[in-house]
Order: sequence, then structure tokens, then C-alpha cells
Amino acid sequence: MDDHDTVTPDLERELQRLEDVQAIHNLMGRRAYLHSAGLNDRELLECWATDAPGVSFEAEDWGVWDGWDHIWNAYVEKNPFPAGTPGLLIEHTLTTPVIEVAGDGLTAKGVWISPGHETFPVPDGLPAAHWSWGRYGVDFLKEDGAWRIWHLHVYTTFRTPYDQDWVETSVNRPAHLPEEGEVVPGMPVVDRAVTFNQPYTLDAVPVLQPPPPAPYGTWQETTGYTDPPKEA
Repeated sequence: MDDHDTVTPDLERELQRLEDVQAIHNLMGRRAYLHSAGLNDRELLECWATDAPGVSFEAEDWGVWDGWDHIWNAYVEKNPFPAGTPGLLIEHTLTTPVIEVAGDGLTAKGVWISPGHETFPVPDGLPAAHWSWGRYGVDFLKEDGAWRIWHLHVYTTFRTPYDQDWVETSVNRPAHLPEEGEVVPGMPVVDRAVTFNQPYTLDAVPVLQPPPPAPYGTWQETTGYTDPPKEA
């Protein structure tokens, strides 16, 4: 082997980091496709950590479910809109990724802006169609050598009926949208209150949430996206 064929430790680390970032892109893309098909069971089994402690899911203005079993119960067992629900249509795309893999290679953090749309059945009427824009703050860890979702926080940018702008919706909230802290009827109550969610309102100043991750060495140097944000 000559000098040109030598792979230095620094180069090995950089190659591994690039492989990790691509794996995380694929993981989040897979999660988006499964979610769009209403396959929440496959999403949890194929994309989430199942054995790690502290797994959590914060869904916009509902609150936080802690523990894989609690997420499964809410997101699969008692999901009022399972796969195969007539009229269901969900699509959340992924843009503007910022991904940081920890220096020790054991965890990672990522944020995305997510334009999307949703159509859900409502009682005694046609399904309700919405524009649904948000952001993702996600913490990842390696489980059995594969990247998995550890903490997932979905932040609302705005959700509005397709024929109504978000300014009007902020003033006249549609009655079928739950208030903050309320879940869809039939779903179990959350384990923790909303840590942060600020949809568009007339008097709100934009804030940096979720904060794009900065380089870090180990998990002990950072905090999770389903933890309450630190005071500025």
C-alpha cells in the first residue's frame, strides 16, 4: 500500500460521519413515506428506537408521550385515523435539513422545515382539508448499529383550512381543531404538557425553535428536543 492508499483515522471518521448523515436522511424520508400512508405501526417498528430509555414524541399542540409503549398506544392502538381510513390524506415533506452527528458517533440531532397538507374525516360532514406547515426537531441514537428516532418534536408553523389563510385562522380558529393540550377524541392523554409550540398569531414574534444543532461531542453536552427550551 503506498501513501495514496493510506486511510487516516481523520478520514475514516469523516467518511463515517457522511455515512451517518445519509442514513439519517434516509430514515426521516422513510418515516415521511410511512406516515403519509397511515402506517404508524411500521413507522414505530422500523424508524424508532424500541429499547432505549427516554423515547418521546411531542405532537405540536397536544403535548408529549413518554416511552415507546405510550407512543404505540396513542399513535397506533388508539389512533382515530388508522391506515385504510377512507378520505385520509397526509403528506409532510422535508426541507432545509441541518444534521449534526455527535463526535462520539452515538447520537445525532437534526431539524427540518416541513410544508405539508392534511385531510381528516370529521363527524357529520366531508373530510376537512388543511394546509399544515411545521418544523421537526429530532434526536437520534444508534440501536443495534442502526440510526433510530429517539425524541421527535413536531412544531406548528400554521395549520389552516385550504381555502382560508393562516391570519384568518389565527383570529377565528376552526371549531374542529383541538385547543392546546387537547388531543383528538379517543386518544389517550399525554404524559407531559406542551414544552413549546407557537403557531402563527398576529401578536407573536418569530423565535428560533427548534434551534438548529451545533457541533457537539457527547449527548451530555446537549439537550433533547422534547425538553423544555432553555431561557434565552
